[in-house]
Amino acid sequence: MSESDGRTRTMIPQELMLSRLARSDEMREFFIQMWLQNPALARQGGARVQSLVSPLAQVDAEGIP
Repeated sequence: MSESDGRTRTMIPQELMLSRLARSDEMREFFIQMWLQNPALARQGGARVQSLVSPLAQVDAEGIP
């Protein structure tokens, strides 16, 4: 008797993958804007969030598009 490792291969349709990627990008943009508008909230997110937001805040301050 052969044993199964419990894994099955599933194909995700391209349309579904693209829609999930688009949604993920929308969420990322939302959180970046939220953190830029509320630096105290970004500080609560820890060093990782602050490191992501600080270059963006500097670009905004310099007026670089």
